[in-house]
Amino acid sequence: MGRKTKTTTQFGAKFGSSVRKKYTKATTNLRQKRNCPECNSIKFKRIAIGIWTCNKCGYKVADSAYETTTV
Repeated sequence: MGRKTKTTTQFGAKFGSSVRKKYTKATTNLRQKRNCPECNSIKFKRIAIGIWTCNKCGYKVADSAYETTTV
């Protein structure tokens, strides 16, 4: 049996394994570090759905909800 994390245990059995796997994939994808396309720093984060910004240089772009395709 695999290691249980909060993302897999917070839903319970009634939602099914496929929903838990999709949620885990989306949340781990959002938590990964990304490089800014302008200054190449690792401060590029999502501030809202589809809005990504760099905390270092202030570069802001509207893109996909869960993944940046500009990088």
